[in-house]
This record gives sequence, structure tokens and C-alpha cells, in this order.
Amino acid sequence: MMGVMAQPHKGPREQIKTRVHAEVYADLRQLAAERGSSVSQVAADLIAAAVGRTDLVRDIPEELPLAM
Repeated sequence: MMGVMAQPHKGPREQIKTRVHAEVYADLRQLAAERGSSVSQVAADLIAAAVGRTDLVRDIPEELPLAM
């Protein structure tokens, strides 16, 4: 494909697959769109924050509260 730039390397990663409620997915899409990011990156950021690894968060603000 012409004009497609390679994505920057994001470090060692593992793939997980999960199904979320359609309304949750809509919220993730909204968060991603607001940040110019992907749903996958926003989900990865939220998971990293949930386990206390805010150093690995890329596209969501630190002040975003997690509802636990």
C-alpha cells in the first residue's frame, strides 16, 4: 500500500481476546476516537492502569478514574 506508514514499535506485547458488552465497546470506541487512538490501545491502557502499570499507559490521561 502506498502512503501507509509503519506503526511505531510498542514493546513486547501479548495478545488477549475477550468479548465485552456492546455498550462497553461503544464507550471504548468513543474514548479511542476522542484520543485519536485505537480501541485496542485504549483497552490496553485501561488494563495497564487497572494492574498498577501506569508507566505503560500511552493514550489515556492519568487522571482518568477507573471504576472498580
